[in-house]
Amino acid sequence: MEEINPYHRKISLIGVYGGFCNETKKVEVNGEMINVLVKDFITSDYKEFYTYIDQITPIFFSEDYRIDRISNFLIITHQDSTADIFINNIPIILHIMGKRVISPGDIIKSNDIVDILSLKFEGIEISKEDNIIFCFKKGWKFGLYFDFRQRNKENILDVDELYIELGSHYKHLAYEEEYSFLENSSIFNQMFVDGWFPFIQLLGGEFKKLSSLYEHKEVFDSLITEFLNTYDRKRIYSFIEYWWKNEIFNEKKIIICAGIEAFLTNTESGFINCIKNLYSEIEGILRINFFNEKKKNPKFSELKEYIYQKGKTKFVSKDTLGFPDVFYQYLDEVIFKDFDLTTGEVDLSRHTSSHGVAKLELYTKARALQAILTLDQMYFYLT
Repeated sequence: MEEINPYHRKISLIGVYGGFCNETKKVEVNGEMINVLVKDFITSDYKEFYTYIDQITPIFFSEDYRIDRISNFLIITHQDSTADIFINNIPIILHIMGKRVISPGDIIKSNDIVDILSLKFEGIEISKEDNIIFCFKKGWKFGLYFDFRQRNKENILDVDELYIELGSHYKHLAYEEEYSFLENSSIFNQMFVDGWFPFIQLLGGEFKKLSSLYEHKEVFDSLITEFLNTYDRKRIYSFIEYWWKNEIFNEKKIIICAGIEAFLTNTESGFINCIKNLYSEIEGILRINFFNEKKKNPKFSELKEYIYQKGKTKFVSKDTLGFPDVFYQYLDEVIFKDFDLTTGEVDLSRHTSSHGVAKLELYTKARALQAILTLDQMYFYLT
């Protein structure tokens, strides 16, 4: 007798389902026109999530399912009114961009990931005529995706695009803190003014930890010092080691390492030397890349646009964790910010440090670390 896989069942349906009613009123007259939601992604933060789940449950899950033990499921409905249902042990493959060299068999942690490009299901076939319902759990939240548009052969599913879209939704739930701070948080605005950005090295929990420090102003100085001290020699050299794979970074290795070593002295003069060194190298690397590619000398505005376009080209996933739009703003308003002595607007930047008008108290350990993290961000944009 063939063994039945308890995590995969095939069932027969009554017809092909077309979506969820999107009306706020009850439809009581036969033939009345209604709005139907045929494609969406929603998280368990919203009440509609539970409405949809309650509708899905009696259709696709029989009474012998222990609903409270289901953490994720994939439902593929077919044009012949059948459905394949996969529960819990779904073989999910994430196509990622990594921060480090990854060997077969390595355990991947969230802070090893630069970006998530797509999400696929290993060994599960999805055809262009199928409809999809996918529910997954990340942390203490659920995400629910559905696409009922393939109700007839006139509408076909772009399966490759589906995988890219699922990767984007998974990424939003996995890195919710980073996205929510960018979109809504007044704390992020203060962090931005202080020179912080969701740098690639801060993804996977560090950015959340850093932002939480801003909620404790009374002990902020001691907490930020503790945070900065985690960037010791071992940690910094663990991620700058891949910079030298880039030809221009490698040509500047001795100069850049001089700035890194200045930072690691953990002294006021070290931070000054680090910033003076690395701010000019940030500009220099951009200029050399620009010139090598376009064979002309760039303006500052062209440098910012250049790195922005590089980021858009390199990070092709939807809502990328590379954040090229925000990084453009960061370069414009922090790294390459102009100054005005008449108004006293003289924040630390490439311009104020090179022209010698930045005040001593602006040359902090935090600013020095941000210069290192900016170079790291540029490496992923340019390589």
